[in-house]
Amino acid sequence: MKNTINKTKDLEEFLKKKINSENKKYIDLFFKKKTMQIKNNKIIYPEIKELKEETEYINKKIKELKKNIHYWQKEKNNAHKYHKIIPLYMLLNKKFWKHKIKSLVDKEYKKDLQESKLEDIVLMDPQYKNLFNTFLIDPDYRQKLKETINNSIVYKNSQIGDYSKKKQEFKEKNAEHKIAQLKIKLEEQIIKKKINSKIIEIIKKL
Repeated sequence: MKNTINKTKDLEEFLKKKINSENKKYIDLFFKKKTMQIKNNKIIYPEIKELKEETEYINKKIKELKKNIHYWQKEKNNAHKYHKIIPLYMLLNKKFWKHKIKSLVDKEYKKDLQESKLEDIVLMDPQYKNLFNTFLIDPDYRQKLKETINNSIVYKNSQIGDYSKKKQEFKEKNAEHKIAQLKIKLEEQIIKKKINSKIIEIIKKL
């Protein structure tokens, strides 16, 4: 005759001293979603084979979650140090020196530069590469850019560099949020793995 157990208390009575306080914590979690079946004083459900298969699946999820956490950690680090990298990038870029020389000898270029509120650290930002290349050689483009920057709501009371900085700050905060969510999921999977290990351990003792 089968005896279905769906409460920790009933299992404790069945197992008596075989379940300690540490095991009980995981048994409580197990019974939130599952039951056990007892026959002839043996646990016949869940089967060890089934629990091991489930554990293999959990291991895959843990590996995947750790990989995703590593990815978002890298994204967070890149966003955090983004503007710290630009100064070095500037010094190694030939166009940067061409731009600096032009800003010294070309009065119109210097004026366009000032009115566009474009700092060197912005012009050399890789995400503004096309903007910089065109700005460097095209007076008409510089004029249109000035009008856009000075009339745009986005840049009205700030510089384009401020927008770039806020964008990186958003990326960093978004990465932090993703990491926090993934860590919660990872902890859930680790607990599930521990539950399975404890259940297997208990079944083997009977």
